[in-house]
Amino acid sequence: MFLSIIIPAYNESNRINKTLNELIDYFDKKKYKWEIIVVDDGSIDKTRNEVSKIVKLDDRVKLIISKKNFGKGDAVAKGMLEANGEWRFLCDADLSMPIGNIERFISYTNKYDLIIGSREAIGSNRYDEPFYRHLYGKLFNIFVKILIFSEIQDTQCGFKLFRDKVAENIFSKQLIKGFAFDVESIFIAKELNYSICETGIEWHHSQGSKVTLSKGIGAFIEVINIKINHLRGKYNLNKNDYT
Repeated sequence: MFLSIIIPAYNESNRINKTLNELIDYFDKKKYKWEIIVVDDGSIDKTRNEVSKIVKLDDRVKLIISKKNFGKGDAVAKGMLEANGEWRFLCDADLSMPIGNIERFISYTNKYDLIIGSREAIGSNRYDEPFYRHLYGKLFNIFVKILIFSEIQDTQCGFKLFRDKVAENIFSKQLIKGFAFDVESIFIAKELNYSICETGIEWHHSQGSKVTLSKGIGAFIEVINIKINHLRGKYNLNKNDYT
């Protein structure tokens, strides 16, 4: 199987059906084999019911259910480790990036192990983003550059493509369960000397964002924890094991 699409979902009943149908329509036109894995992170709405309807109609769509809300990072890890694809694509449930942009990611698969969708890189366009959201993103990226690494312009965009073994090696070592898992996954990839690039994407702000003030503050704390975890040797990273 060439591609697995992993969708973390928490209370997405209003749009998950539309997202899945768009993805199925798009990938049905491709010659390669693919699957979609939705990870319901303890939703208290009807997300799992909506996904289950599609699962019954299309066996390429799978559903993983968490009994409670552990966090986006936990949901992504479960999906990545369950996936079968040679490449594993993290895809936000709101589909804020038109799915046709995935071709930009795939064009780099012969050169890189991890391709990061970026709203800051050359060729990117962002639409309808509230000023406060953009400001928060800027401040968060500055914080990450000071504390963790400085090369990546946009760690938090919810669209990333991982080579299979890279995903398995990264997410089996994941400690962060919340929104800063993106930073942690890139940090682990860099420490293991995996090749990484950013590609500019088209991105549209959508209503119903799950990034609340408390979760935003929590993400800053999680970045500090990544630094502490590394200094304490909790990631147990041996580069020779993964080259």
